[in-house]
Amino acid sequence: MNKTQNLLNGIRVVSLEQYISGPYCTSILSDAGAEVIKVERPDRGDPRRTYQPRRGSEADYISGGFASYNRGKKSVAIDLSEDQGVVQLQRLLEHADVLVANLRPGSLQRLGLDADILREKYPRLVICEITGFGVTGGPFGDWPAFDSVIQAMSGLSSLLGEHAEDPPGLAPMSTMDLLAGVWAALGILTGLTSRAITGEGCHVDTSMYEVGAALLERPLVLHEFTGEVATRGSDAFSPVGSFQTADGRWIAVVIPTDDMWQRCCAAMERPDLLDHPEMNTVTKRARNMKSHVLPALESWAADHTLGQFEAAEKLRAQGQPAGPVQTIADVRQSAQLKQRQFFTPLQDARARNEEDEPLLLPRTPLIYNGVPAHPGPVPELGEHNSELLDTPGPNEV
Repeated sequence: MNKTQNLLNGIRVVSLEQYISGPYCTSILSDAGAEVIKVERPDRGDPRRTYQPRRGSEADYISGGFASYNRGKKSVAIDLSEDQGVVQLQRLLEHADVLVANLRPGSLQRLGLDADILREKYPRLVICEITGFGVTGGPFGDWPAFDSVIQAMSGLSSLLGEHAEDPPGLAPMSTMDLLAGVWAALGILTGLTSRAITGEGCHVDTSMYEVGAALLERPLVLHEFTGEVATRGSDAFSPVGSFQTADGRWIAVVIPTDDMWQRCCAAMERPDLLDHPEMNTVTKRARNMKSHVLPALESWAADHTLGQFEAAEKLRAQGQPAGPVQTIADVRQSAQLKQRQFFTPLQDARARNEEDEPLLLPRTPLIYNGVPAHPGPVPELGEHNSELLDTPGPNEV
């Protein structure tokens, strides 16, 4: 076990989790050394076990979508619809530091294990519930929630799109699920820190809906201060956008201050633009980003036959933030991420490429004591039943 994995050594996490939010939360803890026991249904386990993309045979495969968030954990298969299953869960909790419940509101109560009962029975336990809308009720309290639902209801979808008349967009990744997992992990670590001081556990309640609203802090503050409702298209207070370079690729820029506009003009060798009547204030640049600012940058790149990285470097040299728009393939081959050991081998004989090398997956983006995490293998369903419950798992019967 390396230095990274020692940080949470001795912390046992029992997690009633599936899909993304709970699994991502506990993967953060697992990568820091916590023992994570994933509780799954005996019949099929976490639904993401079957998700594409997969490697292996039709009868024996591993899912990339499942592996991403579940490496290095232990799996027990427990039927919580049976009294014996609840007893098995309680046995695990007797030696646990943390319980994560990534379930619909009321699920713990239906098991006879609501937060008050758990805190009375296990006073040092940190209990974290991750739900769509929170466990305290409200008009949406019992609604089911997936990432796309929360993107829509949080207001994020109303902002995604090129033009105001475009239909609302959806980010093509599980933004709200992942952020809910991050906030849950932060809440758990806060609870463990408090317990180290007071000796008592606590109950952490986070919801994807609040996570989404927190993410949209800037447009919410804009609305509160000005009454303006942000929508798709240009941001009236933030000059941001992308321009094309001579090699047909793109660079993203943001020019939020007059000082940065001066740097940008210096990089373009266009001091005449500083006092241009359509670009000489932040709000004018924001309003005219597509009509004036970005075309000026694009003409500069074309006139000087600047490729993507050349143009970005010239802007950077003047202190103007600019970033090449990278494809997913670019990110996978990034020399910066390689230097940071961001992609780590998946420890599974089925997950190998055409050169018989292990497939690589992203780790959690934290490095402790200079040592990146190297997660362990992906558990089979119920693989650790015998070790933790003294009963065989589904594949051992």
